[in-house]
Formats: sequence, C-alpha cells, structure tokens
Amino acid sequence: MNSIPKTAAVALLAASAAVQAAPLFSDDFNDGNAAGWSFHGLYSGNWSVSGGVLQHGGGYAGAPAYALIDGIVTPDHFLLEADVRIVSSLYGSDWGHVGLIWGVDPGTGNFNTSYLRTHQDRVTSWSTPYAAGGERFLDTPGATNGNIYHLAVDVNYFAQQMTVTMGGWSTTFSGADFALLNQNSGGGIGLISWADNVTYDNVVLTALPVPEPSTTMLLLAGLGLLGFAARRRAGA
Repeated sequence: MNSIPKTAAVALLAASAAVQAAPLFSDDFNDGNAAGWSFHGLYSGNWSVSGGVLQHGGGYAGAPAYALIDGIVTPDHFLLEADVRIVSSLYGSDWGHVGLIWGVDPGTGNFNTSYLRTHQDRVTSWSTPYAAGGERFLDTPGATNGNIYHLAVDVNYFAQQMTVTMGGWSTTFSGADFALLNQNSGGGIGLISWADNVTYDNVVLTALPVPEPSTTMLLLAGLGLLGFAARRRAGA
C-alpha cells in the first residue's frame, strides 16, 4: 500500500499545528500573587489574589475595572479563556458582571468585551465607542451567582469572525456583527469586572494565527514530495 512515512507525516502535521496555535500566557494564581498583570479603571486597587484566584472587590457600578496581561498586545487571532465566578453584586443575589476584555486603549477608554450577566442568563458582547443597539448575546439556560463558569472568546480579525462560548453553549458572530463587536484591534487584553465581587482562575491566552501563504504552500509541497517518494519506493 502506498503511504507517507508516519514519522515524516507526523512531523509535518506538528509543524502545521505549531503555525496554528501558540500559547502566549497562562495563570492559575496558585503562586499567590498578581505578577504579570496591571490594573486599570476606577477602583483598580480592589484587585487581589487570595485562595488561588484573582479577585475584584467591587466599586462604583457605572464603571468597569480591568486587569491587563503585561507586555502582550491583542493578537489578530486569539483564544482567551478563564474560569469566572460572580460572588456577589451591588444589586442583589442574582445580578452581576464578570468576563473578558481585549483591544483595550487605557488612554481613550476604548475596548471590546464579553461578560457574563447572571441577572439576564446571557453573555453580553459589545464594543466602544458604543453604538445604539450594539450589544450581541449568547443566551444560556441559566447562570447563577456563586457558580464557576468557563468563558471563552475566539476572535479572528483575519476571517472577521468571533465565537463566544460559556460551558456547553456557543455562538458565532461575523460580518457586520463582528465589526460592531470588535471596533478596536491591538491594545491590551485581559479581564473585566463591572464593579462586582468576582473571581477569575485558569486564565489562558493562545495565539491562533492564520498561516502565511508561503507556509501553507511549503507544507503542501512537503506532503506531496513525501507521497511521491512513497510511490517510487512501492514501484521499485
């Protein structure tokens, strides 16, 4: 049977995977400190690490506080994920906001965000400058303060596509919706608290670049040459 040698094929597939994904940052806060993070917005002093999680301890309800990963600019294609929990809120037992932020310019205050809103059982995504009707949603069967939820956003500026996931629920935005929710590229990336008592854990940022055309052609050419060599050996 004609086939590509397994070791060579695996090597090429591994090279392709390396092009596709590159972990940039992770933090489980088990070291007990917030090294690698900087804090912004009103009540930025309310961030702390305790019990193996990053916490934000509330503040004024009308303004977000956010934590940015030091030294990393929002990639053109990335996956940002974290375990998030609303402990309590200024508004009541089933009300709160906790989530992810990217494309942040601390100078102008512009950013893109997706955050869990337990009082509406949904993940809300929007961007500043805020446009009327500019919010888009991932509706969930239920979300409750005190529970831990895994929240993730996959944002691809190349393909103009964004996927928001919470637990087993997911939705994808593209076209005009993507542009509305991602008005800001580059800038900082990290976590957002809308002035509630919240925690974050197991934060992971992965770069997911689209391969350059030359890289794609090189991989295809390599597979082709391996297939040709296999046929030559089979026919010898």
